[in-house]
Amino acid sequence: MKIFLIVFGLLSAGVITLALADQHKPLPTQAAEAVQPLAAQFSRTVSNTVNDFLAGTPGPIGDGARHNQQQIAATTAQANRATRKTMAECLKPGALIDLDVKECMDGTRLKDW
Repeated sequence: MKIFLIVFGLLSAGVITLALADQHKPLPTQAAEAVQPLAAQFSRTVSNTVNDFLAGTPGPIGDGARHNQQQIAATTAQANRATRKTMAECLKPGALIDLDVKECMDGTRLKDW
């Protein structure tokens, strides 16, 4: 155990000295930074898959998963919205105002009527 601690201490000091002398990041840090985007994408995929599965179930867990899906959709729509428009620019024929018009005004839907 003593030998392990001594070797670990010497290696740690060597890595720190190397990192400070050359201003390079240690190899484990470089590896972690390289893998991080893949790990984040994997985490999002697993989360979405579980959320989709739970949204199809009845009960409070299903209700929570459906609410979570709605929140994610709203956040995505807000992040991807275009410029906002006035109501006059988005009105449907016959001065009809509905959810499509509201989405057009918010910039989350193109006027296709």
